[in-house]
Amino acid sequence: MVAEVVNLTPHVVRLVGSGVVVDVPPTAPAARLVLLPDRVDGAVRVGPLLVPLKRTAASSQVSGVPDRRAGVLLIVARAVAEALPARDDLVYPHDTVRDEHGVVVGCRSLARPMIADGD
Repeated sequence: MVAEVVNLTPHVVRLVGSGVVVDVPPTAPAARLVLLPDRVDGAVRVGPLLVPLKRTAASSQVSGVPDRRAGVLLIVARAVAEALPARDDLVYPHDTVRDEHGVVVGCRSLARPMIADGD
């Protein structure tokens, strides 16, 4: 499969293969999951600091995802792809590569969310 790949994340996606590295630069705007307003959920003391606790949630709505185009794969955050599982043109970085400090420096593959029936 040969496709145009468009990066809708806010970061360069580095694809790592057998002796080859390809950087896919981001395009604007980034695709995002629409977040619901935070709710206050108390506080916890951590040493001398009183840290607020909040409840957070994401909606099933996304922004920044263009209509499907034949032959184009869109790299998005995993949460965005999972919010739209029927969109087989949405992929996310998978099988991460880390440096000696544990920092993610790339990925070996792209993935799509599995639809509930196991496909």
